[in-house]
Amino acid sequence: MRVMLVHHAYPPEGIGGSEIYTESLARRLARDHDVTVLHRSADPGRGDYEVGESRRDGVRIVSLNTPRWSSAGFEAYRDPRAAAAAAAVIEGARPDVVHVGHLNGLSTGIVSEARRLGAAVVFTLHDFGTLCALGQLLNLDLEVCPGPTPQRCLGCVGAGRIPIARPVARVLARLRGPDERQVERRLSEMREVLRQADMVLAPSRFMRGRMELMGVSGIRVLPLGHEPVPLTPHRSDPAGRFRIGLIGSLIPSKGVHVLAQAFRDLADPRFTLHLHGAFVPYHGDSGYESRLRAILGPLAEAALPGPFPRSRLGEVLAGLDVLVVPSIWEENAPLVVQEAFLARVPVVVSGHGGLAEAVRHDVDGLHFRPGDAADLARALRRLADDCGLLARLAAQAPDVPTMDDHVRALVGLYGEARGRYASRRGRVGVVVLDRDRPEDAAAAARSALDPGVDPRVLVVENGPGRTTTLPPGVAVLRLPENRGYAGGMNAGIAWLRREGCDRFLLLNNDASLEAGSLRMLAQALDDPRLAAVGPVVVRAADGRIESAGVRFGPRSGRARLDGFGRRARPGSGLLPVQSLSGAAFMIRAEALDRVGPLDEEYFHSFEDTDWCARARAAGFTLAVVRGARARHGGGRTLGSRSADRLYYAARNHLRAAERLAPLRGTRRWLRRAVIVSLNMAHALRQGTVPRLDAVRAVIVGSRDFARGRFGPRENA
Repeated sequence: MRVMLVHHAYPPEGIGGSEIYTESLARRLARDHDVTVLHRSADPGRGDYEVGESRRDGVRIVSLNTPRWSSAGFEAYRDPRAAAAAAAVIEGARPDVVHVGHLNGLSTGIVSEARRLGAAVVFTLHDFGTLCALGQLLNLDLEVCPGPTPQRCLGCVGAGRIPIARPVARVLARLRGPDERQVERRLSEMREVLRQADMVLAPSRFMRGRMELMGVSGIRVLPLGHEPVPLTPHRSDPAGRFRIGLIGSLIPSKGVHVLAQAFRDLADPRFTLHLHGAFVPYHGDSGYESRLRAILGPLAEAALPGPFPRSRLGEVLAGLDVLVVPSIWEENAPLVVQEAFLARVPVVVSGHGGLAEAVRHDVDGLHFRPGDAADLARALRRLADDCGLLARLAAQAPDVPTMDDHVRALVGLYGEARGRYASRRGRVGVVVLDRDRPEDAAAAARSALDPGVDPRVLVVENGPGRTTTLPPGVAVLRLPENRGYAGGMNAGIAWLRREGCDRFLLLNNDASLEAGSLRMLAQALDDPRLAAVGPVVVRAADGRIESAGVRFGPRSGRARLDGFGRRARPGSGLLPVQSLSGAAFMIRAEALDRVGPLDEEYFHSFEDTDWCARARAAGFTLAVVRGARARHGGGRTLGSRSADRLYYAARNHLRAAERLAPLRGTRRWLRRAVIVSLNMAHALRQGTVPRLDAVRAVIVGSRDFARGRFGPRENA
């Protein structure tokens, strides 16, 4: 199996717990599989987005250099250039599975790119970085956050980088930082990233439960494995002192100051303190070391030996009588606890989160109230005073999952993820609707022939017309008469349903999909809340956006194209919309069953808007898949010189307004007048249809609406 591990850092550049786990995992997987690691680098001597490659322990290691992220703002979670660079690496490696550990400093777009390129995605939750911009669900006052909301997040985001008092910093952060819409957009995109993953793993039951409370379901629990720690025989302190240790980053969320205060409160020469780790800036706060030294006073130098090479881990643990993990944030599954168990060193931990799950109070360790230095001091004194308790806790340390056991279980989950990846796209059918433009229809059908999806592609010839050679495997349904957009699409959907399809791409003959888009649309529809999804529709002439969704104005009855005329930029995730463009959109069979077919009375235009409104009324949602693209020629079905398009626009504009946003009395007549006026103004301004014919088409269309005459235009 080809496996790619994606992480925000990798040893020796990153030496945190998740980085050490990722390196161990890569090394063990590489015994039996082809393994590539893609990680973020922050080397100022290299160019932005430069890719470097090395090999170690049988693992191909690819570093993507994004140094500017070290000072990036709230929008740092997504970067199209990083996603594009990662996509090139993924395309070259052709992994069966992409296993994401952390995307900080990379881009959320990596997940959709991996799936677009045919890889199943597994995502392990090492912290809360998906839903919490600060990563730990801990606010800047070091209080555990119950969960992200735009209002709560605005109290944190950006404020940590302002070097003034926290209350003032939070106010300024609201003024200069992201607004609620940006926070909501980040939350929405992160939820979509987790939904896109074919499997989400948590190393602890606590993490699964916490994420479920925040609306993320379907998480599997797999405890992390650990390579053997080279152990050194435990040695007693020559002076008989009780040695208290902490191993890890010295940052506020780790509660190092709580341990320092407990040590000072003990005020007992029998105790020594050893804080093994480095001080690193914490959300812009670089003053933690001075505050910690102030707590420790004259004992600071002896208590702060600094970090050590990982090769000395066994030696450091052998020189401790107890390991303390005083984290204020709700840790998930810190490796240092497993390392202490392997070395048979008793553990004292904050009694919450994954720590409380990993350490059984009074069995293999002790709990204390999180953030309570006095309670921690009591626990430490109890251990020092009761040698029997210390020995019992050490002897009852639980077994730690080996990396071999972990990898065996993980490879089985990789297989499940690959199976789910294959099933999530459903059985895709494509309807290409043609009206006497067979060459265009053949090109549209060809664009939908994605071998990774294996769709059933059908060209519906909407009435008599010319024929052409279609790509192999493309079927044709010839209708005896022109049934309009809705009639032709409905006939195609019925044909494909008999073929067993459950997702239907409706594609105009003047539209074509870009590579990988069909797969992204199909996989997005595995969310049962969605009735339909569409790509970003761009103009074939200049590549600018034609539609990134459609908005229907109930007062004017006008349908407006979101993003019209803007430059199309790479993106990922889903964009909730009110309606979709009929040039290209995909519908779920279950939604059709509840909403019904497209309304054939329109014949041409507004059928898509009508169906989407009915879908939303039935409780469904709609979305544009940002990474999917369709190019649209536009205006070829009837032709830009046909007065019929102005007829249908006026008539169906009035009909859609009445059906989708009914009004009564004077307001209804005023809106009708506005709609007729808008269409008449357009008829007079446009320059492709002779003005008299254009005005006549609007008048006849408005008259036919008033008479209840729908379907194809008479004498058309």
